[in-house]
Amino acid sequence: RTGLIPGVCLSGTAKHTMAMTVGHASAAVRCAPVVAKARGARVSTSFSSRMPQPRPILRMTPRGNDRAARLVVRAEETVGERVMNAAGSPEEEAAGLASVRAALEAKGDCPPCDDQTALWFLRDRKMDAEAAAEKLEEFLRWRADLGVITDDDIKPSIDAGAAYVHPHLDKEGRAVIVVEIAKHIIKDRDLEVSKKHAVHAVEQCLKMMEDAPNGSGAIYAVWDMRDFSGANADLDLAKFCILDVFRKYYPKRLNQVAAIDSPWAFKPVWAILKPIIGKYSSVVQFVKADDVLKNFEPGKEPKCLTTGAGRG
Repeated sequence: RTGLIPGVCLSGTAKHTMAMTVGHASAAVRCAPVVAKARGARVSTSFSSRMPQPRPILRMTPRGNDRAARLVVRAEETVGERVMNAAGSPEEEAAGLASVRAALEAKGDCPPCDDQTALWFLRDRKMDAEAAAEKLEEFLRWRADLGVITDDDIKPSIDAGAAYVHPHLDKEGRAVIVVEIAKHIIKDRDLEVSKKHAVHAVEQCLKMMEDAPNGSGAIYAVWDMRDFSGANADLDLAKFCILDVFRKYYPKRLNQVAAIDSPWAFKPVWAILKPIIGKYSSVVQFVKADDVLKNFEPGKEPKCLTTGAGRG
């Protein structure tokens, strides 16, 4: 018998296709525990598990299909007051993760990547494994070129005290980046150092959430806008953080932004910034300190929200 199934003879093409299918299924089985860990649930690794039909908005686009198919999926995304990552079924995610892994391995020289990061990019691209692998590869190469970032590399920015990672997660398990905008003086900052500090802060948040049992994987940005002036209006850094860091390289990580006690002087700056960030401008909420304090356990609030003029 020449077929892969006893008693059935298959052509060479059919055998090749079936072999590839079995190979992908095997890879998906190996990836299933990773997905289960990320979802906090158990996943069957049996070949007999019935694979569900993909949902319309969580479909995988086969390689070679019209690129417009992926654009339709992406166009369906909406952004409200929060940015939320997508999710597929456990089987979809396991199969998609296997496909992403295979695509990266096929490159040969692609920098290494852990499964949790690969799964996050897969969800960001709504289970489109080809698009996820493409975006993930771009991130991995960019991050490898950037190199290791140490506290010494960004010491001037750290010492300014304008931006830092809050030591506690909020009630939703989100890591928090606090920006005390009045301390950020454009003429005193080195843009490249500030950019590295932004990347370092994001990765510090991800590590904190990975180590915490209730870590959500999402980041909450708290902007203390008191005493804002034109000397603090750093559009170059803002564009890098929004367009590069949180849209391109760490997608769907920035869940929500609270701009606290924003003064009138910020209005013309926001008028410039808002069209740049487009639909994601809806995640920026202009609020009072008390609105943000509700998101923290007593004693775990950012100090800037409870001390100083008009606070406490």
